Amino acid sequence: MAEGLELLGKALAAYWTAPLPLAILAVCGASMATLLYVFVTNGRNPRLRVSLLTGFYALTMFFWLFVGVSLLLCVWQARSVAYRTSGVQIAAAGAVLAALAATIVISALVWRFAPAAVLRRFPLRGPEPGEAWTQSYADLLAEFEGLPRTRIAIVDSDAPVGMAVGGSRPTVLLSRGLLGALDRDEAETVIAHELMHIKHHDAGFKVFSRVLSRVLFFDPFSKFFDPAVHREREYLADEAGGRTTGKPAALASALLKIADRGPTPRAAWGLSILGPAKGVFSRYPPVRERVRRLLLLSTLLEGAPRTPAKP
Repeated sequence: MAEGLELLGKALAAYWTAPLPLAILAVCGASMATLLYVFVTNGRNPRLRVSLLTGFYALTMFFWLFVGVSLLLCVWQARSVAYRTSGVQIAAAGAVLAALAATIVISALVWRFAPAAVLRRFPLRGPEPGEAWTQSYADLLAEFEGLPRTRIAIVDSDAPVGMAVGGSRPTVLLSRGLLGALDRDEAETVIAHELMHIKHHDAGFKVFSRVLSRVLFFDPFSKFFDPAVHREREYLADEAGGRTTGKPAALASALLKIADRGPTPRAAWGLSILGPAKGVFSRYPPVRERVRRLLLLSTLLEGAPRTPAKP
């Protein structure tokens, strides 16, 4: 036992003091820092920012997989790593290949299958005659914004659910309880808010990051930075939806009514228009701040100077 532990200690010391593994970690860390810098300095390009965050998540996953596989190889091939001249190089190359392959496979599977898995959690149906206007309105707004046709699915639940799910067929989920609690103007602004998530590529990324943040539950990024990004995306969807409909005050009213209806289902946390909003770990901004910003936008839109028509 003592001899095995001594051998393992030598293997770990040889591996983590060798230039190659340290260089791999340094390149990975520098790439992550570069992505974050470009993200911070491109606040007006939503599509680019989502792509940067996706790449950052992939690099984060690669980083931890490389560390984990390296430790496994040091345990499994301790003698080779500790004593063979090329042992460290072979182990590092194996760790890079294994981490890269696992990162690509996991990312592809999450992007491909996670949206459908989210939809299966809800009792869905198509809009009934009294709800058919939601699909017509979504079609009109999607055409105006240059978006692919987005399906409206009704959640048979009294809980207030309004969320967008990306994938090959974008879908906006509206619960029976949400539509019953809101008037027509308020419901339209909720639909617009969710379509803005699709326009800004948030719908797919929110599902992607939610799954990976659970896989990387120990990673500081998924605990602090990721929720902050999601809060920013909610503000952006609020503003864009309010500007598109010209009714930001109606969206503010909708948020207050949804908040009064009680908590959203656990399956919709982090995805629905409203959810738990407490502290730095929440993916939602405070309702009061969202309402304040929307009412300020409403005042600005109402007071915006109008250009007189040319004769």
